[in-house]
Amino acid sequence: MKRMMVHYLLFSSMLFMVVGALFYANKPVEKDQYMEITVASGDTLWKLAKEYEDQHRLSTEEFINWVVDVNHLSGQRIIAGEKIVIPVLKSEEDRQLAVNQ
Repeated sequence: MKRMMVHYLLFSSMLFMVVGALFYANKPVEKDQYMEITVASGDTLWKLAKEYEDQHRLSTEEFINWVVDVNHLSGQRIIAGEKIVIPVLKSEEDRQLAVNQ
């Protein structure tokens, strides 16, 4: 009986964690909280990841995947003049501007 209760508790906590992870993973990104930039000629996602690396805490690959996913891009290619959202919070941008002044 005691062993069955332990199994029940383990199963319940695992189920709770899986449901929580699915809820968190499916939570849509609120684009208005993030910086929107206009792609300049010669820009690449890799170059943008490096340019803004002090303002985000992602690897280059994570940055690129985030941008492709959130902006619903068909690939990693971006076009000059295109507006994209990048994983830099607007509050981070404001803080960087205040520090640079």
